[in-house]
Amino acid sequence: MATRLRGHAEARIDEKGRLKMPSVFKKNLESTYGSTLFVTALTDEYLQIYPVQVWEEIEARVNALGTMNPLKRKFLTRANRCGAEVEMDGQGRVSIKPTQRGQVGIAQDVVLIGCTDHIEMWPSEKITALDGEDDFTAEDFMTLGI
Repeated sequence: MATRLRGHAEARIDEKGRLKMPSVFKKNLESTYGSTLFVTALTDEYLQIYPVQVWEEIEARVNALGTMNPLKRKFLTRANRCGAEVEMDGQGRVSIKPTQRGQVGIAQDVVLIGCTDHIEMWPSEKITALDGEDDFTAEDFMTLGI
């Protein structure tokens, strides 16, 4: 079974626009996936950081929709317009483009959330604003089979 990306960590974007990947994620990324990542903004709320192997699986599923599928075109246009393949350096730093940071409103402080096979990178202010809005109901747990 592949290593899962779990938990969360606070981090900061440095003056050169680099994220120092917290050790809780860095170790699992390197040991399971390597250092090549795909960073994109599929929404205007947060960035997604995918190991490139996971991203290629997503691309394969989307490509199977056929060349004329409008949702495929919309997805690939958004993902690539806001995306970039990057290398995590030996110190665990990942370059985040200014356009990507601007797309979701990241200044410096971020919260990284493990989502099993990728990481969400939220501006600290936006994730804090969600407090109380993301509570689960008993019906939610039943739907999830928990």
